[in-house]
Amino acid sequence: MKTENLDWLTGIWNESGIQEKIAEKMQGGGSLFLCDIDRFHRINDQFGHLEGDECLKQVAQTLGYMIRNGDVLGRIGGDEFVIFMPGCRDSETAQRIGRRIEERFRTDKRKEGRGISLLVTVGAAVRQKGETYASMLERAGEALADRRRGSDGRGGGRPETPGDNYRKDVRQIREDLMEEIRKPGAYCQDYETFKCIYRFLERGLVRSGQKACAILLTLVDGRGKSISPGEKDVLMERLGGDIHSTLRIGDVYTRYSSSQYLVLVIDTTEEVADMVADRVKARFLTAGGDSSLLVHYCYALRPAKVLELIGGDR
Repeated sequence: MKTENLDWLTGIWNESGIQEKIAEKMQGGGSLFLCDIDRFHRINDQFGHLEGDECLKQVAQTLGYMIRNGDVLGRIGGDEFVIFMPGCRDSETAQRIGRRIEERFRTDKRKEGRGISLLVTVGAAVRQKGETYASMLERAGEALADRRRGSDGRGGGRPETPGDNYRKDVRQIREDLMEEIRKPGAYCQDYETFKCIYRFLERGLVRSGQKACAILLTLVDGRGKSISPGEKDVLMERLGGDIHSTLRIGDVYTRYSSSQYLVLVIDTTEEVADMVADRVKARFLTAGGDSSLLVHYCYALRPAKVLELIGGDR
């Protein structure tokens, strides 16, 4: 790697270096992405060039996180960065990648504490037969200008209102937190997570009055004692599968000990919880075994206790 081909500030390829690397890779096709920092001159004017340099370093670092082995990243101007992805050879994929890069910077809040909004606009160009680096860069620049002229709030279109960023945050949060349930059945969690869910539910009972029950299922031998480790592991794995498939999608369970599962069933009385436990036992026994191998105990959850503050403890 020639040091003269590296950008002195960010450590990625400079303009001559990126042209050389892309020339080596572009014959097989690919896409070029031109990434430009929005209103970068304002950052320099308002916060100084040292802060501007830090922003350039952050953009290079973030883009570096988003590329794969075989992709090429460089800085070709003051606030312009180029990525070439040999594996991206269709326009739809290129547009999707460009939007993902822009979204990454919208959700990166590292500079907002300083009052800096560090956003990037991306223009993409998929290589056409016989095309050069220069013509691809020109087309990517035209695509970038089109993005800025659009209604995404960073060019001549509709200006952003303060609520826009919050709506974007909410959409991102919803996507991050939403679970895609691929297999129906109860929700299996580790014990610490189960405990948090349990306590959250107890707190909710203070106001909602909703009913919930816990069920402790224990594997024993015919005399009520522990089963040998080898046999127990096989039976516990089978029992976990039976709990998952028997309970509802809103119920939660966890491995409590080497021979016990703890189950949390929502909107259920103790009488119904006993019936739920019996259904689990019935499924467990369909694969063979003695009913004395599985015992259970149920109890209803109570609303969390709110301790009164004493004296000056406030």
